[in-house]
Amino acid sequence: MLDDPIHQLRIVPPEEAPKNGKIRVKLISPLKEVFSMEADKVLLPAVDGDILILPDRAPIFISLKAGRMVIYNKDEENINYLISAGICEVRRNLCPVLAWGVQEDKIQIDHVKKELSRARVICKDNNSYMQKKEVSTRVDFFKRILQLSGETDTPSESQTDGSECENI
Repeated sequence: MLDDPIHQLRIVPPEEAPKNGKIRVKLISPLKEVFSMEADKVLLPAVDGDILILPDRAPIFISLKAGRMVIYNKDEENINYLISAGICEVRRNLCPVLAWGVQEDKIQIDHVKKELSRARVICKDNNSYMQKKEVSTRVDFFKRILQLSGETDTPSESQTDGSECENI
């Protein structure tokens, strides 16, 4: 009976909320935890519009869209990240943000355009439904980064109709 996997589970204590009037922000991508820090407030790109999270806020569960996440701290420079779709559950001054894609705001436009072109090529290939859905999210993410950076997206002639990954 002791070889049962249930008996081998390790109990993880809940994370402690900061007691200094701040919010603990954790940004997590599927590959790794990007960072964890305390902040005065956080701006998140929610599906229904941007939302500002302040300390001692009532619990909330948020669906996120591609956009800019801004972490504010007094006396320090704001920290900006571009995130793709994800979720966030705010409770007890804890704000874990789970995002599919994370990009520091210090972006290289040429790199983003190259990744967007690569994603568009994958969209055109005969892939499975799930692959096309994943790549569609990637295309939207890179297009949103270009839009937020003030850059124009110059797709090839075959992509000007806006139906890049919709034919799935």
